[in-house]
Amino acid sequence: MSHDVVVYSLPGCPHCKALKAFLDKHQIAYTNFDVGADEEAADYMIKISGQRGVPVTVIDGDNIVVGDDTKKVMEFLGDPVSAVTEIAGSKISNHDLVIIGAGASGLSAAMYGARKNMDMVVIGGAIGGMVSQSYVVENYPGLPDISGEDLMKRIHDHCLKFGGVVIEDVVTGISASGKVFAIETMGGEVFTAKTVIAATGRSPRLSGAKGEAEYLGKGVAICTTCDGPMYKNKVVGVLGGGNTAIDMALELSDIASTVHLISRSPLKADEILVDRLKAKKNIEYHIGQTISEYGGGDFLEYVILQKVRGITKILGQNKEKLAVDGLFLGIGLDSNTHVFEGLVAMNSNKEIIVDVDCKTNVPGFFAAGDVTSIKAKQVASSVGEGVKALLSAYDYLKN
Repeated sequence: MSHDVVVYSLPGCPHCKALKAFLDKHQIAYTNFDVGADEEAADYMIKISGQRGVPVTVIDGDNIVVGDDTKKVMEFLGDPVSAVTEIAGSKISNHDLVIIGAGASGLSAAMYGARKNMDMVVIGGAIGGMVSQSYVVENYPGLPDISGEDLMKRIHDHCLKFGGVVIEDVVTGISASGKVFAIETMGGEVFTAKTVIAATGRSPRLSGAKGEAEYLGKGVAICTTCDGPMYKNKVVGVLGGGNTAIDMALELSDIASTVHLISRSPLKADEILVDRLKAKKNIEYHIGQTISEYGGGDFLEYVILQKVRGITKILGQNKEKLAVDGLFLGIGLDSNTHVFEGLVAMNSNKEIIVDVDCKTNVPGFFAAGDVTSIKAKQVASSVGEGVKALLSAYDYLKN
């Protein structure tokens, strides 16, 4: 049975790319609308889904899937995809190494592994990881002022040049038996490996304020690359005062009419970013404040700002209603380690504990980049850590 599948997406959105790669993998035909370029399509997407976030998939006219929820897509598509998944799931793919995560660390490790002709695959839900969502990367040696998407494309292409195999899928489970690891994916496949490198990075943190969960995708967003174009000439807010938030504000200042930057403390971003921010004419500052509540109708219409210190807080006059069409969260990142809990040692921040050679407490299990306990959380250090993890895994297999 054939299905009518329509995808509403944006070119720079990694979740959109992951969804479309999934459909391509299963040879499912679909029509794609770029909602950044097609305002009519964008309005229609918002109307039928109640979402301002992408991707949105419409199956057979009335089945709507928000985000890259491939499991839900499979359910709506029915027997054809179920059959493919069952066949794939019945086969076990054996390898010397499986790299979990296709960001800076994972792809760098894979490039080195491919050059060594290792029996290896990379499994990643969004190729390029968080770096791909960066408006611009200015501190990668030798490549100043490159977009995150372009940088990760270069590393990805470098990996493929040497024969690396990158599978766009999401790992849902991992276990160890003896000296062999078994890795299960959302796509229904099972991989076994003698060694594993965990390079799953981090994901944006939520604020936990009242109404936040209700308005996720309906005005509250975490990715300017994915959702920023939906707020052209609108009023938006950015919560946070570090590099992530400032990057968001800078990108949105070229899209939105006004950007409200909300930070509970003085800005902590790099001086060069702060100077660039001050040169923008459409950014308004709310320092010493945070968000206590999100509100509106079907979509976000306002946030309640709350002062965190000062005489007005003491007097109880510390709240202000701020009208916004969207609010982007830039308040920090949490490690993507849920799938590894119970298997490998972690610190109190749920980061995988590694030594100088990227080894964990589990023989044959290595970790690299932002998912680990290393202090540096930069794309350049992640690349180096990925290479170190690969060389450690290579030595482990040799010995």
